[in-house]
Amino acid sequence: MPQLVLLDAVQACGREGIVAISEYTLLSQPTVTQQAAALEAAGLLRRIAAENDRRRRVLTLTERGEDLLASKRGLVADRLSVAWASLSAEERSIAVPLLRHIIDLVSELA
Repeated sequence: MPQLVLLDAVQACGREGIVAISEYTLLSQPTVTQQAAALEAAGLLRRIAAENDRRRRVLTLTERGEDLLASKRGLVADRLSVAWASLSAEERSIAVPLLRHIIDLVSELA
């Protein structure tokens, strides 16, 4: 699983716990737990006590994890921009409604 997916999920809902991250990423809880352990060992995230229940552990990004996520997002945006620019006007006219349809389909999954 790409690091970016889990780092993004931790940023979005890590304070809600592993179950929330699992639902956000559509990955199993054991997979999220295993990958989170690897990212924690790499210094990209940390487990902390939940604010409302000190017995429960939640995930948060470290500064290093925040920096990596920001740089990866920038890289992805740059690559998408280059890819979009390489499309002809006709290809773009086909891509826009198709992308909107995909967004609608994904929204229905949530």
